[in-house]
Amino acid sequence: MDVSLGALRERLLEMRAWDSSGTTFDKRVRSALNAALDRLAGDVPEALVPDEEHIVLRKETVSGNHNLAINAEGSDVNVLRITDTAGVNLGNASANATAKAWKDNTLKTDGTWDGIMHLEVKDGSGQWHRRQCREWWVSGEIVYVSLDRRWDTTDTLMTFRIYQPEFFMRDDVMQVLEPARIYDSTRQQVWAVDTAGAYRQDMVDFQGETKGRPYRFYRSRHFQLPPPRSAPEVALTGQEADWVGPWQQGKFSFVYTYVWGKREDEWQKSPIGISDPVWESAPSPISLEIDHDSKGAAGKKIKIQMTNIDQMTNYGVSGTTRKTRSGLRLRLYVARSKVKTFGGSPASYNNVEKAGIYYLLTEIDPDTVTPDASFTWDGSIIPDYYRPMKHSTGYFAYRPYPQHDARYELDFRVLRLPKKFIDDQDTAPIQRDAVSTLIELSLYYLCLQDGVDQAGAAAHLNRYNELAQRYRLRYANPGKAVEPVPLDGTTLRRRFGTFSSSVD
Repeated sequence: MDVSLGALRERLLEMRAWDSSGTTFDKRVRSALNAALDRLAGDVPEALVPDEEHIVLRKETVSGNHNLAINAEGSDVNVLRITDTAGVNLGNASANATAKAWKDNTLKTDGTWDGIMHLEVKDGSGQWHRRQCREWWVSGEIVYVSLDRRWDTTDTLMTFRIYQPEFFMRDDVMQVLEPARIYDSTRQQVWAVDTAGAYRQDMVDFQGETKGRPYRFYRSRHFQLPPPRSAPEVALTGQEADWVGPWQQGKFSFVYTYVWGKREDEWQKSPIGISDPVWESAPSPISLEIDHDSKGAAGKKIKIQMTNIDQMTNYGVSGTTRKTRSGLRLRLYVARSKVKTFGGSPASYNNVEKAGIYYLLTEIDPDTVTPDASFTWDGSIIPDYYRPMKHSTGYFAYRPYPQHDARYELDFRVLRLPKKFIDDQDTAPIQRDAVSTLIELSLYYLCLQDGVDQAGAAAHLNRYNELAQRYRLRYANPGKAVEPVPLDGTTLRRRFGTFSSSVD
């Protein structure tokens, strides 16, 4: 069965006996189908096609196990410095061997610790402080970490713990289908617990006192990066022979996002070599279009200038240790609306899409790559067809229990928010036997848009409700079977029915 936008529109026309459509009507149908798809995902999640999500839990570092200490950076209240227990920097030849081995073999400065890892630090008075790590880096002999909040003591040689209290799914995950499994020889199941139940059972990590192989997880906080507020500025630059390709010249526009952290490359690295972020903001406004077919534009490079987020977040101040170390990066997307025709080869006109969809072009770290947070494109980088831009609405955190005592990989089955229809070739990510349900709801929204056929709207809504209920009953557990789930030595039993096998 064809469930593309074009096929669904034809089916809607047939069911209402409409003879023809036009541009305005096509937009109305697309809007109705997208609204119906969103509602169907919420009303009948069983109608969605499941997907997989892969999560890495990183092993903690306890300072006493590695002869490490942490120190206030006297010149910068947003930075701490890691040394050995004698205060010697870890790149120094006289540093403790165990501490140096931690720096060489465990410390991650590639972005995978940024944002995800947290600190617990015990100051000289015995008080514990908690901070989220913005960015980890090494400068010369010194290991630094920038913090999400100020550090106002001047203590040195403090004990500490680096740990990952939570993990984040990608932003389009709407439901987690339990259980997850740990990817090792045990294949241990990790079951969901509702948030209130987790707190009632005291499933919290207190200074790493409860550690082991995780067997529960629960949903915690929601986090969202603020988006860029201004569009990127674009301009042609250089000479007519500066565009080297192989990407064809054409007409382009750009948007960008802010990103923080990096996911493990094993599962989530882009084919063009860019690691997927842990968090990504919604996109900026769209830039002006640049057209290589305009007068004097052929063969020139394109310069795209973005906002320097380090400057805006107080991490761009000259003379400070934290300069350029906000952890935030700029992720640039490009959309093509045509291929250059003037003076070109006809054979090259149709070998790339011109759909106006934004695809990942590159990612830069402001200040460290270019002081003005800009990127100059000469066509040598081909946009990543597998990384279209998404409009992020934020991320949910999930906490494992107990606190993991080693590195673990978790495999989840999830339901993702359906992608919106844009082009006629886009398909609905739903089960084939749920198409009739989607059609009835789409017709309901079309009748509402018309504003005339309210009786028809009511009839289609009633039919949708009937089909949705029938679909739920078909895929729910009709016998309401009960599966025993041991919890800390108890005999708690969980009842499974409609929707009960997913995380709230």
